[in-house]
Parts: sequence; structure tokens; C-alpha cells
Amino acid sequence: MYIYQYINMSKKVLVVEDEIELLDFYDKMLTAEDYTVYRSETGKKAIDIFDKEDPKIIIMDIKLPDISGIEVTRYIKEKSSDAIIIAVSAYGEKLKEAVNAGAYTLVQKPFLQKELISLIKDLTQSSETIKDEAIDVSFTKKRVPSSLTRVAFDAVITNMGEGSLRILLKKTNLDRYIGNLPPHDDSPSITVDEYIILIQTIFDIFGQKGAKAILYICGKEGFKNSLKHNPALFGVAGVALKFMSNEKKKKFILEKVLKKLEEIFGNVHILEEDQSYFYIKLPECPYCKGQKSDSPICYTPIGFYEEVIKWATGKSEKVEQIQCIAMGHENCVFKISK
Repeated sequence: MYIYQYINMSKKVLVVEDEIELLDFYDKMLTAEDYTVYRSETGKKAIDIFDKEDPKIIIMDIKLPDISGIEVTRYIKEKSSDAIIIAVSAYGEKLKEAVNAGAYTLVQKPFLQKELISLIKDLTQSSETIKDEAIDVSFTKKRVPSSLTRVAFDAVITNMGEGSLRILLKKTNLDRYIGNLPPHDDSPSITVDEYIILIQTIFDIFGQKGAKAILYICGKEGFKNSLKHNPALFGVAGVALKFMSNEKKKKFILEKVLKKLEEIFGNVHILEEDQSYFYIKLPECPYCKGQKSDSPICYTPIGFYEEVIKWATGKSEKVEQIQCIAMGHENCVFKISK
């Protein structure tokens, strides 16, 4: 008598990792979540296992002792276009190469266990299940201009790959934008509530390190993109700053930009100053709402304000966040030198 054991194909995971301690970690972590785990320390063994077992999820370390994980990724994608490969590396530039080779999404070392498990679960869940898990917030039903939503999506693609954006959009119930990215204009797109959920979920999926890269670029590109495609959005079209001092340029442009941000997000933006600095104070902050952290995490406005100052003065300057609601402060506060 033969006994056939049914294995859910979506629960089969091939882990390719040359560090035995990390391989054991993956094995224990995934087995505890009821995944069937296949292990490989080399690229050649990974190919043999893939050809035999046909797993749908592959966790691929890029640096292997024999064949590059990028080469193994290419091989697997040529054999099975449905295979979902999660590329893992401590080297950011190698991760971009992995995306070009066919990796679905990226994880940069070091990472948290819950982040990787969450990612794998999202890859094996239906979009309906993911939608039910959406975070509930009540901020405002105002709608964010399409250009700002688009740069957020583009920042995810640039840093983590198109596969990561698909996961993010499904998890946030924004899958209407899969294959249909919003345009670079000021037409209304997602609500501010949805924008907040988007940021929260970026932290949940990619962790603070991954979120920082995505959201900082999101802020910088948000202003740069507006200058290129719609300079009137933040009131800077035709502004003449030539004969102002740098201090007056900064104050003038910050007042205009903060007023517009109030209109977009519906929260108060307060500009204060002392002898040396300008301070931007947000009593309500969409960028860290619902988060808890030991350090400031409002990376989007930091990147945004830095680009505003660069545009106004022609000089690159760092913006420092000195208070964050996620840390328990009453306000989020950003400091800009005069």
C-alpha cells in the first residue's frame, strides 16, 4: 500500500544560504509556520532541488561559494516564470542586480524575523485575505495628489523591486494601482488615510532600515517631481528669490510650501524660529501615526524639506528631526539652520 502525502505547493520554500547558522535559523522559523523547507548551501545544489521539487518560494542569498545567487535566479526564472524569488544580501547594489535577474522582491541583511515571515505570508495569501488585515486609521478623507502617490510607489520599486510594490499594494488594499500607476499630476489619488496606512505598512514589511531608504527618497523625489511636472502645486512657479538673503529665501519658501501641505494633508504645520534655526512643528503627523520608535522616523518630510531648501538656496543642507510623536513627544519637530 502506498501512502501519498499532500504538500501545498505554495507552502514549499527553498532556502539557499551558505551560512549554516542562518540556514538553521530559516529552517526553524519557517517550519514553525508550517512551511515545508528545502535547504541548500550552494547554487548547484539549489538548482538540483528546484528541478526536483519545484518550490514556488525561494529565499536566495546572493553571495554563494560556487554559483552566484544571481545566476541561480536567472536559471530558476527561465525554468519557471511563476517562481517567486526573495533575494537576500547585505549589499544593496547586488539586490538591484537580483531584481534585473528576475527576483520578485528584496530583503537586505540584517532583517527581523517577523518582517521576513510577514513577507512570505503575503506572497502566499490571497489578495482578499490581505485586504481584511488593512490597518484602520481615522485622519482625513482628503486625497493626496497623484504625483506624490506616484513617487512613493516609484521609491518602493527603485529600492525593493516591482514585486515588493505588488505586495505592498495588495496588503494596503490599493491593488487597483497594480499595473496602473497614478500619473505625474495633481489629480486626486489615494486618501490621506490610505497614505498613512501605506507608510505604516512600508515599516511593517521592510523594517525601519528598508523604510528609511524608501521614505527618504519619497520625500526628496516628491518635491523634485513637482518642480518638474507641476511647479504650481507647491506655489513655487514664477517665484523670484534672487535678491533675498538665504535666510529670507528659506522662510519665504517654507511658508508657501507648508501652507500647501496643510491643504493636502489637513493637519497643522507651524513654522517657528529663533536666532539660529527655523523649526517646523507638526502636532499631528501622518508620517509616523500609529508607530512607536526609539528614534525619529519621519523620513519623508526630512527628504522633502531638504529638497525645498536646496531649490531655494542652491545648497544642500541637512534637516534634523529633533522630536517625534512615535517617540512619545507631543509634536514632530524638524530643525533647519538659518
